[in-house]
Amino acid sequence: MNDEVAKHVFISYVREDSDQVDGLCAVLEAAQIPYWRDRKDLGPGDAWRAKIRAAIRDGSLVFLACFSDNARAKDKSYMNEELTLAVEEFRQMPPGRVWLIPVRFDAGGVPDWDLGAGRVLSDLNYSDLFGKDHMAHAARLVTTISRLLGEKRPDPATTLAAVEQATSADRADLLTRLTKEMLLEPSRRIELDDLISQEVQHVLAVLKDTDRLTGPLGGTNEEQIVRIAEEAQGLWTLSKPFCASLQVASRWGAPESLLPWRNGIRSFVAAATKPESGKAALVELRHLPGMVGIMAAALACTSSGNWANLKSLVVDPSVRDRYEQKPTPIIEATDPCKPFGAPANLTSHVLARSATTGRDLNEALKDFTERRDSKYHTPVAEWLHAILHPIFSDQWPDDDAYSSEFDRAEAVLGVLAQDMANVRAAANPQKPSWSRSHWYGRSTWRSHSHGNPVADLVHEFETQGAQWSPLTHGLFGGDTDRARAALEAYQTSFNKIASQQF
Repeated sequence: MNDEVAKHVFISYVREDSDQVDGLCAVLEAAQIPYWRDRKDLGPGDAWRAKIRAAIRDGSLVFLACFSDNARAKDKSYMNEELTLAVEEFRQMPPGRVWLIPVRFDAGGVPDWDLGAGRVLSDLNYSDLFGKDHMAHAARLVTTISRLLGEKRPDPATTLAAVEQATSADRADLLTRLTKEMLLEPSRRIELDDLISQEVQHVLAVLKDTDRLTGPLGGTNEEQIVRIAEEAQGLWTLSKPFCASLQVASRWGAPESLLPWRNGIRSFVAAATKPESGKAALVELRHLPGMVGIMAAALACTSSGNWANLKSLVVDPSVRDRYEQKPTPIIEATDPCKPFGAPANLTSHVLARSATTGRDLNEALKDFTERRDSKYHTPVAEWLHAILHPIFSDQWPDDDAYSSEFDRAEAVLGVLAQDMANVRAAANPQKPSWSRSHWYGRSTWRSHSHGNPVADLVHEFETQGAQWSPLTHGLFGGDTDRARAALEAYQTSFNKIASQQF
């Protein structure tokens, strides 16, 4: 800044923390928040003490005091001088004024600087810019600063930019929080739509990257399996923020508000169904974001009884059939086996073992190739169950409750896919392959000892008839005969598969 009195955020820190401050400045720049930093704003020959004093006293609307072990270890530092000036300013401000904000770069304490009137610096609310919640805290800090600069909340561009700065590890938590904040506030719906569209474009960019998801694959068979599994993990990491937001929208939104997520899932499935040459094991991984999105939506909707939302998200959308150029419902165009091929595919077993045990992919592969461990009955479902669990951790009190809801969601998707298959088979009797659902999972083997979710659905239908909630919300076309046919056909296949697993 050339203008000494231009309003800004003043950042006080020790030089050893320059890298962490670089990250903080990147967030502020992305949020279009002006800031003053000695390295950026002091020119050659400047009277630095006078410049810093003016920057603090004349132009600073927020003073960020950044602490770390580096700062705490110094008996003397320019930061201490800056903080002394800041404390002098703060003592002259009315009680309750938010101006001096401590920032921590590690878990150490905030020093007990005397602020007068019985207050010390550690009494003030601080922001933690470290650890797994780093970006969530950074987003809250941006919101606070924007309010102090005169904005009620960050504008849409600021929010998008702040999310863009988030690492993949923080992005899902940040999207969850922002979706909760914006979903039920009409004035922020455009902002939220743009936010979700941004996430969708991130995923689609990778799905359209022919260099990444077509091959070739080199190395030994084991190396190829690990490479494919790494790509699958990467696609999940990329899709996780979208799914985290989706589970909030599915539970609390209304069908008319779900268009960004509906279009996102449909776009993922459409991208996966477009013909592409290359190594099949990589090409078919393109189905992963759409398949995981469908499962996340089903789990959120069925557990909360939002059948209209389920219809909007996974039943009504369709894509063009790659061979006949006809609309195909997305739950027919993709399923759990599509990304990995046959259930016996070793890649899916490796992913499941890694996700459920925390072992790296190479060690997980050795469990099967060297240690000769038993394989999973339903490896893709085991993997899905493990990776989606953290997204839904706030909904269920224990693992058993989550697992039961996961089983039910699998069964609901299976019956709905069976209904779609029945409808298409009736219109095309020459193609019997369309007469069977492909959505089966861990509920098949769990049904022997943890309850049969398909039998539960059948019981609900038989007890409630035309008043069964899925029917009253338009599933199965609202037709009891269609619902009965789908339930009976899926139950027959489900029980057959379950019996083969023991």
